[in-house]
This record gives sequence, C-alpha cells and structure tokens, in this order.
Amino acid sequence: MRNECNIIRDILPLYAEDMVSPDTVSYVEEHLKSCEACRREYEQAKEPGRVKGKRDAVPLLKLRKKMAVKKIQTILLTALCVAALLVSAFAVLDAPVYLPYSEGLVTAEPVGDGGLCLIFDEEVTECDYCVYPDPDGGSFYYCDVQAWTCLWDRWFSDSNGKLSVTVSTGGPYPIKAVYIPNDGNETVCFYGDADYEGSIVLPRLSLGYYLFLAVAALVALVIVCILVKNKPELRMNIERIGLYPVAYIISHCIVSGFCTASYSLPRDFFLIVFLSLILYSGLLLAYGIWRLKREMKEINQ
Repeated sequence: MRNECNIIRDILPLYAEDMVSPDTVSYVEEHLKSCEACRREYEQAKEPGRVKGKRDAVPLLKLRKKMAVKKIQTILLTALCVAALLVSAFAVLDAPVYLPYSEGLVTAEPVGDGGLCLIFDEEVTECDYCVYPDPDGGSFYYCDVQAWTCLWDRWFSDSNGKLSVTVSTGGPYPIKAVYIPNDGNETVCFYGDADYEGSIVLPRLSLGYYLFLAVAALVALVIVCILVKNKPELRMNIERIGLYPVAYIISHCIVSGFCTASYSLPRDFFLIVFLSLILYSGLLLAYGIWRLKREMKEINQ
C-alpha cells in the first residue's frame, strides 16, 4: 500500500493539472477513495502557489512545461498537415492539362475593327492569349493562344456552353491567330494566314536546376552533419537547416512529379515554394516534438 501511495503522490501534481491520461485518472480516483493521507495531499496540491514539501519540484515543473509545449506543437503540426494536404490537392487537381490542336478546338470570328472573338470547344475550361505586333515589322499582329483543362474541371465542373474571349489590337490591324499546343508539336495558325510556318515552343527547364540545387544542398548538409557529430548544438542547427531541402524535394515531387520541365513555370514554382514552406514548418515542429520526447524521457529517468 505504501508503494502505491508513493506512486500516487508522484503523479498527483499532474493529476491536479489534468495532464494525465483517462486510465491514470481512473487509477488515481480509485486510490483516493480509500486513502485519507493521499486525499489530504491532493487537496494541498490543488492550493495555488503551494510548494510541495521537501520534494524537488524543479524536474516536475520542467516536465509540465515541456508537456504543454508538446501539446501546442502537436496542434500546430496537425494544422500544418491539413494545410499541406489542401495545397497538394489543389496543385494536383488544378494542374493544367494542355490540349493538342484539333479542328474545331478553337475558332475565330472577326469583331469590329481589328478584333477577334475566340470560341473554344466545350472541352476547354481555361485559356490564355497574348497579342503583339509582328517582330519582323509587318503591318499585322500575332495572337498566341493556349487552351487547357484540369482534373478538377473534368471531374467536378458542370460547365454549360463554350468558353469565348474577345481580343483586340487597339487599331485597324489584321490579326494572325496562332495556337500553341504545349506538347512538343508545332504551333498552328488557325486564322489569318494559310502559309504560316509553325514552330515548336519548348518548356522551361528552371525547375530542374532548382531541384538539383536542393539535392546538392541536402547532400552537403548531410556530410557536414557527419563531420560535426561531436558538436551537438551545431549538429542540431544543421539538421534543422537540412529539413528545408527535404521539404523542397517533396514539394517538387507533389507539384511536378519527377518531371523537371514546365510549360507553366510561374504557377509551378510558386506552388512548390509555398508548399515547401508549409512542409518545412511541419518538419521543424515534428523535429521539435521528437527532441522534446527525448528530453522528457531523460527527466523521467
């Protein structure tokens, strides 16, 4: 019975602060029903500002503080995981699926003085265009057109009618409308010039360079971490820094898969960086929780 009382009194401060598991609560309450001495100890433990006798309260206070920090970190980590899942889902479901050119995918009708109305097939849910004067100095304008859809629109969109946009040169200049398929095939002039010679628009390769830098940084940090294994504080800081390249690599794989070329570089790079910051914050919290568990284990011992 005495050993049981000692155990109960060790955990009474945590019980009084409601920082124990439901099973421990049941165990303590069952004991308090039959032990007058422990009940008195419990009443004293509930008194604010009371120091518990001869016992050294410093380790207990440290443990209590670390448990509170761990609880807050766990809540934040859960919120970051949810945010990362939402951003990842958006990146995948909203990724552009560029459509190859086919007859009727996009048509053009003249509107007003130097304008065009672009009418897209029902499969198209998003489009973009750029109007610019002939680079060779001709008295006409080009209108480069891109069209795409995405998984979200294919699965969930209930679109009625065809997408259409009106473009204008701002003056009485003819327009040559050119479709850019973004799939490695040549561009197609679908309005204004039957003798147009197509060209191939290549994807941007910058994401590959950024991915290479992240991998190189991770390898370098791992090597440094091994070299300073006898310096715990320095190694801990290097480990924290090394979590960002890991977050960036994971983010790249989520947004772009294993592909390093992109026809929508600004979108992809922004999502990769944004998602990597969320993942990095989550990894830092997870790392902090792991270290807290180790410290709490040492205090308990």
